[in-house]
Amino acid sequence: MHYLDNAATSWPKPETVYTVMDQSFRSLFSPKRGTAKAARLGANQLQAARQTLATLFNVANPERISFTSGATHALNLAIQAYPWQAGDGIIISAIEHHALSRPVRKMAREKGIQFFVVPYTDALPFDLTAYESLLKSHPEIKMVATTHASNVIGSILPVAEIGSLAHQHGKLYLVDAAQSAGVLPVDVQAQHIDMLAVPGHKSLYGPPGVGALYISEAVQLNSFIEGGTGNDSGKHAMHATPPDGIEVGTIPLPQILAMAEGARWVQEMGLSKIHHHEMTLLAQLLSGLQEIPEVTIYGHTDVAHKTPVVSFNVMGQEPKVVGERLFDQYGIALRAGFHCAPMAHEAIGSIHRGGTVRASIGYYTQPDDVAALVNALKKLLSESFSRV
Repeated sequence: MHYLDNAATSWPKPETVYTVMDQSFRSLFSPKRGTAKAARLGANQLQAARQTLATLFNVANPERISFTSGATHALNLAIQAYPWQAGDGIIISAIEHHALSRPVRKMAREKGIQFFVVPYTDALPFDLTAYESLLKSHPEIKMVATTHASNVIGSILPVAEIGSLAHQHGKLYLVDAAQSAGVLPVDVQAQHIDMLAVPGHKSLYGPPGVGALYISEAVQLNSFIEGGTGNDSGKHAMHATPPDGIEVGTIPLPQILAMAEGARWVQEMGLSKIHHHEMTLLAQLLSGLQEIPEVTIYGHTDVAHKTPVVSFNVMGQEPKVVGERLFDQYGIALRAGFHCAPMAHEAIGSIHRGGTVRASIGYYTQPDDVAALVNALKKLLSESFSRV
């Protein structure tokens, strides 16, 4: 199999990630529960996991990092637990994933908030001039929430500039780092980020079912999920202070420790080395696709301003048909459709096509995987598609 679906889930994982998850599942008890040695060891390792993520994202206080079931959970918490008042506003980009856009739309329906969308063009995925104009003209805006990089076309948004302008106007900044954590430098202080949502299973090379949310001291959220925390069991009321007010119930310690091990692996490998490998293959992929006249690539093709994600379509063919044939006939695993981001497909003009075919590269992707996709497309165009 040629695996080119790393924007969905990275595969394979570093061997140490598998080992940590297996060993912790066998030998550690959930922290905050019980007095057994295994529970105390679990608590120590949980704190070490927090510190690992804090180091990677330049978080001053590791206690401001709470583990969640994933980036979707983290984004919903950040958006839905904010104390909105009717008439408040939020700014988002035009290429957001459902994990961010759906909770925003829900708050618009249920809380009466307004949301403003910054326009997109291929050359300018996030128009800073239009954005600043919104900040100046709408004092009711309380929060700005954007992806760091598009899961559909890989375009990187200028998060440091977005965050700086947000803070200049007294707004909070929430970043969806699902496509950037482990791919690009993420620094909550330098990039003026008040809340950061990250998944474990993508480019941090951890397992599914775990993620994290960083919440700065400037943010006050309402409780989102209520239940036991293990540290305030004698009280009836629930608080929302991280991490205990977020990590409700028995937390998945094996997944958390495996996610932290993946983050450690990224740090040891070095973002620059990972980035160089992925950008080399991205350039190879773009070059190969550009040689095929029947293939349309969406978004810009400037490797310096993209993550290793490419969306394309084949003339006259539905994306899902192309994706299925590539796997069934050539063993190439990628993704086809809307990628849970119809806003992005509306912005790039592929919504009427049924979305796009998306190929995404990870550290374990090799040149022959990229070559296999390009060659398979050429064969399909000369053989299978021509007979349909």
